[in-house]
Amino acid sequence: MIPGDEARPKDTLDGLMASMTRFGRVVEAFFLVQRLERREAMPLVRFCPDCWAENLLDAAACEQCGAPLVPGEPVFYDQKLMRALAHPVPETREMAARLLGQRQDRHALPLLQARLCEESDIGVLCAISRALGQLGDCQTVAALAGRLAQPGSLVVALAIVDALAMLAGTGCWEALDALKTPPAVAERVAQEIAARLEPLNMLYY
Repeated sequence: MIPGDEARPKDTLDGLMASMTRFGRVVEAFFLVQRLERREAMPLVRFCPDCWAENLLDAAACEQCGAPLVPGEPVFYDQKLMRALAHPVPETREMAARLLGQRQDRHALPLLQARLCEESDIGVLCAISRALGQLGDCQTVAALAGRLAQPGSLVVALAIVDALAMLAGTGCWEALDALKTPPAVAERVAQEIAARLEPLNMLYY
């Protein structure tokens, strides 16, 4: 064996590892440049707090509704929740409705009733229905009963029945009447109404 031959495999391996390391760094640098280029190509945007339209980050007013985008008077938490009922992401609208119901903020009543008529997402509709029940105001009965006539989903209809039962449990006669004389509903909904009416009848009579 020629002296020094036993060191050649290790030298070759070390050289290969060094080449792979250099190659890895080149690939990493390539992808970093790609990310930076994409970031530069995509302008930063923010949502308008009134209509939720997208605007450039440095815009002073919303291009769609004209609302100012510069910091002004402080916006309270409940106001942010009410604005979020019109957010383009359904999960955000659903969370806003849930929180407004938990906080029992009656200032949100007109907006929740309006959204109950306009909303199409099932999860958001259920959250709005429960929130209206939690608010405990008989003014919501007409909106809930109207939506029960065209719920669009069994889950939504059951949520509305739950909300009406909550209202009836607080002494709202209008809600009790709405459960006693419901519109044409699915059999499963009718069964739920009958189950809810049994303890309510004991409460009222």
